[in-house]
Amino acid sequence: MLPTGPWVDVAVDFLGPLPTGESILVVVDYYSRYYEYAIMKSTTAEKTVKALAEIFGRHGLPVTLYSDNGPQFISEVFAEYMNITGVHHHRVTPKWPQANGEVERQNQSIVKRLRIAQAEGKDWKEALLTYVAVYRASTHSTTGKSPAEVLFGRKIRTKLPQIQDISEDQELRDRDLQMKSGAKHYADLKRGAVHSDIVPGDKVIVRRDERRKLDTPYFNQPYTVTARTGSMVTVKSPEGVLYKRNISSVKRYMSRDTHNEAANPERTDGNPEAVTGVPEGSDGNPEAETSTPEAVTRGPDLEAASNTSGGDQTHQDGDTQAETTNTNVPMAASRPQRQRRFPKRYDDFV
Repeated sequence: MLPTGPWVDVAVDFLGPLPTGESILVVVDYYSRYYEYAIMKSTTAEKTVKALAEIFGRHGLPVTLYSDNGPQFISEVFAEYMNITGVHHHRVTPKWPQANGEVERQNQSIVKRLRIAQAEGKDWKEALLTYVAVYRASTHSTTGKSPAEVLFGRKIRTKLPQIQDISEDQELRDRDLQMKSGAKHYADLKRGAVHSDIVPGDKVIVRRDERRKLDTPYFNQPYTVTARTGSMVTVKSPEGVLYKRNISSVKRYMSRDTHNEAANPERTDGNPEAVTGVPEGSDGNPEAETSTPEAVTRGPDLEAASNTSGGDQTHQDGDTQAETTNTNVPMAASRPQRQRRFPKRYDDFV
């Protein structure tokens, strides 16, 4: 009776030993006729369990496993493995190979291919691999489909040209895009990532792959960006060698002149007076804000004389007078004085 689905009921058997001293473990799926094999030098129960674990790791655990009554399959190690995995182990009738006919028929086909390889002087392992690949992709006479298509639900690609039946799962695509976008957003926030405006033609410095303790994180000489595709940039070294790096591994190169201009943007207007910092209202005369020694050293008598002479000056309309007051006399600098006191414990000291 045909099982309810693929990889539900499987059969296992050993083929060999071969002239090389090796044996082949064959596992056949009753539903799809797809089979896996493993070349083994030892057929102990431990090695058999290990080989089956690798095959079940690729396709999942079956519901029922059919086998003959070989010493590997009736051992306590194998029974414990079946108990742990929850696979029902069914042993066929002794001395009746037809009870496990599917795997026995596959063994006959394998032996035939090995004999052909032996007669042609070819490596039997490579010949077996080629035969199995063709068998899995070929249409089976009973099912009308290839074993791989029945098991995987798709046709596997071969060297023969064929029309690919592409069916898109829009729900899966939407969820994949949502999860990837969320992961990228979280990673960008965690790393503080910002958009890079580096374009071909820019000068950049490249991060060192390996550096010693005293090395700088980036190479000193500038590289030239020749191309950019997404987050990948192609840079050319001063020697003309091209390298491909992620955009996070390069940084824009700033020469000394560029760095000075960025630090002092007022120098870029070309006006030397802007650099000297002449205050407004001085009419461009740097002497207007410079105090003379006479103004600093003159006393009160000189100030009174200057104020009197300044009071005689009038405007052209003759209605008002402008009194000039000298505000350039510097204030005497004073420092805070500390009040010194003896400690209270010396109050009674005479």
